[in-house]
Amino acid sequence: MFRNNFKIALRNFWKYPAFSAINILGLAIGVSACLIIYLLVRFELSYDTFHADRNRIYRVVSQTGFAGEIFKNCGVSGALPNAMQQEITGLASVAPFHLFYAQQVHIPEAKGKMKKLDLSATDYHPAKANYILVNPQYFAVFKYEWLAGNAQTALHEPYKVVLSEKQASKYFGNQKPVNYLGKILTYLDGEDTLTVTVAGVVRDFQQNTDFHFTDFISLASAQSPDWENKLGLKEWGGTSSSSQLLIKLTPNTTPAQIAKQFPGLIDRHIPKDGYNNNRSFLLQPLADIHFNADYGSDFVRLAHRPTLYALMGVAVFLLLMAGINFINLATSQSVQRTKEIGVRKVLGSSRYSLITQFLSETFVLALVAVLLAVLLTNPLLAVFRSFLPPGIHLPLFSPAVLLFLVGLTIITTLLAGFYPALVLSAAAPIQSLKGQISSTTTRKAYLRKTLIVFQFTLSQAFILGALVVGAQINFMRSQDMGFKQDEIVTFELDWRDKTQNKFVLLNKIRQMPEVAQVSLSNSTPARSGTNTMVFKYHAGKEEISWNVHNKSGDENFINLYGIKLLAGRNIFPSDTLREILINETYAKAIGFKQVNEAVGHYAMLDNKKLPIVGVVADFHVQSLHKSIEPVFIGAENKFARTISLKLATRGKQAAEVKATLAKLEKEYQALYPEQKFNYAFFDETIAHFYDNEQKMATIVRLATDLAIFIACLGLIGLVAFTVTQRTKEIGIRKVLGASVTHIVALLSRDFLKLVVLANVVAWPLAGWAMHRWLQDFAYRVPLSAGLFILAGISAISIALLAVSFQAIKAAVANPVKSLRTE
Repeated sequence: MFRNNFKIALRNFWKYPAFSAINILGLAIGVSACLIIYLLVRFELSYDTFHADRNRIYRVVSQTGFAGEIFKNCGVSGALPNAMQQEITGLASVAPFHLFYAQQVHIPEAKGKMKKLDLSATDYHPAKANYILVNPQYFAVFKYEWLAGNAQTALHEPYKVVLSEKQASKYFGNQKPVNYLGKILTYLDGEDTLTVTVAGVVRDFQQNTDFHFTDFISLASAQSPDWENKLGLKEWGGTSSSSQLLIKLTPNTTPAQIAKQFPGLIDRHIPKDGYNNNRSFLLQPLADIHFNADYGSDFVRLAHRPTLYALMGVAVFLLLMAGINFINLATSQSVQRTKEIGVRKVLGSSRYSLITQFLSETFVLALVAVLLAVLLTNPLLAVFRSFLPPGIHLPLFSPAVLLFLVGLTIITTLLAGFYPALVLSAAAPIQSLKGQISSTTTRKAYLRKTLIVFQFTLSQAFILGALVVGAQINFMRSQDMGFKQDEIVTFELDWRDKTQNKFVLLNKIRQMPEVAQVSLSNSTPARSGTNTMVFKYHAGKEEISWNVHNKSGDENFINLYGIKLLAGRNIFPSDTLREILINETYAKAIGFKQVNEAVGHYAMLDNKKLPIVGVVADFHVQSLHKSIEPVFIGAENKFARTISLKLATRGKQAAEVKATLAKLEKEYQALYPEQKFNYAFFDETIAHFYDNEQKMATIVRLATDLAIFIACLGLIGLVAFTVTQRTKEIGIRKVLGASVTHIVALLSRDFLKLVVLANVVAWPLAGWAMHRWLQDFAYRVPLSAGLFILAGISAISIALLAVSFQAIKAAVANPVKSLRTE
């Protein structure tokens, strides 16, 4: 039976090749989009799902409320782990770990030689540390496969390290794991060194994980006073994202039971003051770490869960649109198959067998579309590799992917074929043989009209979304942020550098004719991270506290970046903080109606009175997602480590700019031979603020293109079929004097009415969705009527183009030939 149905399906495929090709292409695009989105979503949702007892693993995070703001940190106070171990019940394991930013590793070799690895040059990203200081309980939280050594004893002693298999091979070459034991290596951290002995080797995690560490150094190695101070192991006041804490709960213990014990622990150990009054510790589930940007971490590549959900919605919509094409074309073709259906019924075919036949035909088309989609997937993944996380590929023969493809084929068959099968099999034999199976349907075609409206409603929504996202990105990129961005190069010196070489380097840069200005600061005017300090201002008896962004720089800082001085004077050079500039937002926050009134007053920082010597115009210290906040600028050159320089390269060729950067690198390497010179153009740094929005714009644009293409495919098919059905009518109208324009308008009018109706339906829905999206930005474009009108005109123009091609072709045909076809 299936063989017979398969033969008939192939015959119908070749009988109507144009309609079959439209269906297969539409379905293939929908299925390919579904498959790629499935691979992406499956990849992101798989992070750290393989750990045993993963539902009992949590990261302890910190939260502080101050001056009306909530500050969140993925790190904890250094003294918290020991206190939790002793005072909190219900914990199976307490595993603190400290990120270790080593610059180099030295490995002894034969004949007294030393192998040196520059970690900042070889790592994927220097900030994403692969090296941590841990206690033995870390391996009780995460179960590794041990290839050499013992999990219980490897890290009990100081100056021991456990390496991942790949890292051990990188350091010492390919050997048996047991041969790595006892090997010695030295980590260089600025002027500090740490020499350790390999005490264990574990297999690298093969699954997706954010905990991709490779070097596990025993925390016992950091018990000296210097290391205790550096890591803050006994401190309660500070919180660093470099010091984190994992815990595993005992069976039957709930997170709420642990959370109830935190307030008492905080009262016992953390003194009450203006900053610590609202300190709290929270439990973050392991499954949340990969998605929660509130806490994040240097070593975590965050994914945006709402974006994943939006992508799943896009996949469903595209598959629906492809299915709608099939339904429309299949039901519109029903008249041509009436006699076939009548003959089958007269010869004894049941309705069930007819439904099976039509579903078999749909299954063949769906199967071909899925196979075509599979062939398209890898090339498409390669094209969009820059927008996808590393590691995504198509494991075609994995059970999960095969199951997904089988399920997708079945769903597509039912989605596209079930309703046409019901319609085609429903008529009585006499009506079928008379060709009257769809007399009502062909006159009113309510279903097809509804589905066309649905398709173009989605297309119009995507068009409007693409226009709004593009407009917002252009707005953010063109918005005046309060400082100059062009022709500025920035680079950072290592924070562990205790030499005065930076001042030598500054003098050398000043002597370069290719550099117009140079400045030393603690950061650029805007960056992704934050550095804030609590300032107090006494307005009479009232004490006003604000968390103020620290953008300290030397006397050249505001001139180089073009930050306007509104009142007072610029700061004088100084190694330590002696006086400050504030922005106009901070001046108004502490009660001054006119910014010049703030000059000469004092702000308090840690009981130190700092005179306000000037007020600068507001500038954005972060992206336009956030509003402008209080800022201060003060010279503290001793601690500054960011060098900014403005190139004197206006009108110069790219080769000259490259030569200037090479000269700059040479001067840098002469003073810092062990460090890699990493520079950035400041305008590109600002552009990176909106990487997520750029990716979203690309996704929306691709979804829009695919949605429009699928919708137009269906529209072209329907118009072609309508023209075929009305060939005689068109010929008669032309003989009676109808013009080409009149016939094109006649054929296009009904379809364009549906597209206009789709616009009316789409505008409020898309407008609401875009309004919600724009709420994430403190500064945003308005949802103007012009965007809606432009989206509507675009949709109508695209539909008119799709319809006109077939309509004009029919209108210019020879009427004699048209009449002879009947």
